[in-house]
Amino acid sequence: MPYVPSTRHIDRVCNVIEGRTTRPGADGKRLASSYRRSLEQYHLDPGATAGPRVLTTPELRDVQHREETFLRASGQCLSRLHEMVREADYCVMLTDAQGVTIDYRVDRDRRHDFKRAGLYLGSCWSESEEGTCGIASVLLDAEPITVHRIDHFRAAFTTLTCSASPIFGLHGELLGVLDASAVRSPDERESQRLVNHIVRQSALLIEDAYFLNAATDCWVLLAHRNRHYVEAQPEILIAIDACGQAIAANRRARECVPALNQLPRPVAELFDIAPERLFAAKASRGLVALRLNDSGSTLYARVRPPPVARMPAKREAPGQRANSQATETPDTPAMSDSDALERKRIVAAMGEAKWRTEQAAQALGMSRATLYRRIAKLHILPPHKC
Repeated sequence: MPYVPSTRHIDRVCNVIEGRTTRPGADGKRLASSYRRSLEQYHLDPGATAGPRVLTTPELRDVQHREETFLRASGQCLSRLHEMVREADYCVMLTDAQGVTIDYRVDRDRRHDFKRAGLYLGSCWSESEEGTCGIASVLLDAEPITVHRIDHFRAAFTTLTCSASPIFGLHGELLGVLDASAVRSPDERESQRLVNHIVRQSALLIEDAYFLNAATDCWVLLAHRNRHYVEAQPEILIAIDACGQAIAANRRARECVPALNQLPRPVAELFDIAPERLFAAKASRGLVALRLNDSGSTLYARVRPPPVARMPAKREAPGQRANSQATETPDTPAMSDSDALERKRIVAAMGEAKWRTEQAAQALGMSRATLYRRIAKLHILPPHKC
């Protein structure tokens, strides 16, 4: 790790905690609160100069396997972000929701210097382990931040500058953190404003890529408030199931349409259009104008159908139930009472674990491999693929 004057840094941290000095900028209170937790709750040493904990290769491989979909959605954007900031001597890191670095980009000839500073695959950046840093702050508050040099809690990281932003999933859950870090940077915090902005925009792009990949089996509205940007840069993504229910929306969609913060809900409650008409508006037929029921404003959208488009199920008359059972589709097979009971038990456990298979398998008392086999046999799909 780079040499830093640890004694002087300890004094700075204590002065902030005791209120004798304040950190500049809008994030000063966040940093001060983090300092206090790092010292009083986690009992970390602000003068420590050791690097972060790094997972072993098998441990990292296991984490990356669990986050395979996330990694696939983010890879191209990570490379593009690094191309934008590499000339200023930054590396780019992607962590999971626990702060473990699962992917990164760095110039080959600078890899050793960044690794020496702790910026490397498998490094762990939770607040409980490393104190105040960019990734830890985002994991806690789910808000973008720049932690600039001596803003860091530990003396080991006071030469680093980190701009980090959260990445959210289909239902607003935190997937991980995108971070651009420099080993050396100018003294002025304002020098990081542009990098912070680029990281935030890149995080939104990763969210949208993840959304479109995860919502493959749904109808997806790709919309914008300006009709000229729908094709090139849709800002609003809404996933709709075959029954005409909006079941997921990206961050900008929830900001633009507050009703999307309570899902699922029928499309007809959101827009002045029936789902049947929306499903009929294939992408090849051009744009669809949608009037918001709440505000009366207009969104312009194109509709991406699933690979095999399924129309909304029609309600059955009481006397038709016996006939409909004879024509069940292959993806909704009849099952025994014991299988139906087990399916209900697995779905409940997966829901409690937020569809993380490792936690669900532990709760059910089975291995992940067994759980995967039972999920496939019982035709269980996560909510966004129903």
